[in-house]
Amino acid sequence: MGGRSLHPAERRYTVLYFRRMSGLDTDIAPLPPSPDTIPPRPFFRVWATWLATGLVAVLVAYVFGLSSSDPLDHLTSPEHSLERLAGRDMELRSAVAHARPWERRLYSLLSGGDDGVDDWVRWHEELAQSSGAPDVELDRLILLGEAGRTAAVRESLEEWEPDDEAAARRKEWAAAAYLTPSLGRAEGRALVTEVRDELPAGWFADVLVARLARRSGDTVARQQAEAAIASRGGALLRRWRGLQAAGVLLAVAGLATLAAMALSRHDPRIAHARLLDSLSLRDAYALFIRGALGFLVLGAGLGLLIPDESALDAITAPVTVAPILLCALWYVKAQGLSFTDAFGLAPIGGRWAPIAWVALGLIGLQLTGETVIGAALDALHLTSHWADGLQENLIWGSWGFVVRESVDSVIWAPLGEEVAFRGVLYAGLRSQFGLAPAAAISAALFAVAHGYGVQGFVAVFWSGAIWALAYEKTGSLWPGIVAHGVGNLMATAGVIALLRM
Repeated sequence: MGGRSLHPAERRYTVLYFRRMSGLDTDIAPLPPSPDTIPPRPFFRVWATWLATGLVAVLVAYVFGLSSSDPLDHLTSPEHSLERLAGRDMELRSAVAHARPWERRLYSLLSGGDDGVDDWVRWHEELAQSSGAPDVELDRLILLGEAGRTAAVRESLEEWEPDDEAAARRKEWAAAAYLTPSLGRAEGRALVTEVRDELPAGWFADVLVARLARRSGDTVARQQAEAAIASRGGALLRRWRGLQAAGVLLAVAGLATLAAMALSRHDPRIAHARLLDSLSLRDAYALFIRGALGFLVLGAGLGLLIPDESALDAITAPVTVAPILLCALWYVKAQGLSFTDAFGLAPIGGRWAPIAWVALGLIGLQLTGETVIGAALDALHLTSHWADGLQENLIWGSWGFVVRESVDSVIWAPLGEEVAFRGVLYAGLRSQFGLAPAAAISAALFAVAHGYGVQGFVAVFWSGAIWALAYEKTGSLWPGIVAHGVGNLMATAGVIALLRM
């Protein structure tokens, strides 16, 4: 009678079993459990996960302890940055005032309407309380004067007690421009010369010169100042139109793509991310917290070691996202998976076109949602602080830094954040709570991690939620990565076009 031969270990277990059953050997130790009945050891050491959690909590508490809730704390030059933002906005408003009615309504909708001027006044007043720079108070007075609030200008000038010569001159300029009925030609020219010598070129200097020249009857100086404002405003309006046109085209194309896919009942599946159905919340948390610890430690260390404006900045982003990527690679390799199979990065049949179509749909949803969110929050008077999320180095840094920052925000940030928040965190939460709660929780944590105010939080939450749903429906992180990168590219381009150039 044929059959397979017993393995030596199987023969031993068989002999021991029959000897015990027949009563021949009652002193034999109990049989060890079969390997199949032994629960597998957790892949991640529990103590290491708790240690990482504690270290992350300490680092986050330390960072928040160093910085207060004041959004100005992360800025190195708040006076210059506020002057640039307010001046550019006022120049753009001046240009829009001469545009077509529908364009004026669109700008009012997107910029918060006339309340924007009041916001600039309030933010200058806030900064003046913590800054000793006399230009901040002067800029606030100019904003009040240009808004026709002469009584507020007079009251502020009466309360302003200059503590140095520079502040005294600025008080004199404001009084001459907005309170003095007329100036002598010589006096007016002397004040104009002082303003040109001491103030940086821009809207505040030009509008002050125009006021002084009008008071002294200096037509040439007034026309030159007004022409400079109009020229800069016209250039800003053209850039703003280009940015808005690109956003509208992407939004319309994206929504049309989604509608076409829905009507055709096209299957959006691009790949089969293996971790989407197999990652437990315990392992997901262990992976995520280790990546977060590596990000914080390496980010802080490199920030201390690498000088500002150094070319070594180029390594910061890839190095800080490396921990989550390497931890994920280590984990999926132990599960017998490749990184691409684990996160759906290898499209079915090698077809890459569906990734572009789904990503375009996500971009359309993202832009439309951000516009609606912004309008709704503006209507509720929940505007963001001017310094919220402001990247000063994109305005004042070298072009080399701008290029490095653009690469980081378009490539490294989307890759690391999508793997961490969608590929790992969302997948683990989904195994425990289901699709909708997992998408909401992961998006909320994603928004909190960015540290923005109310408007920024809601916008980032919206993006995180739709990217999680896209991962669920397509089985691939690629659409979210692409949409994330394009969104960051558009935000970077907006800062460069409207605030730097």
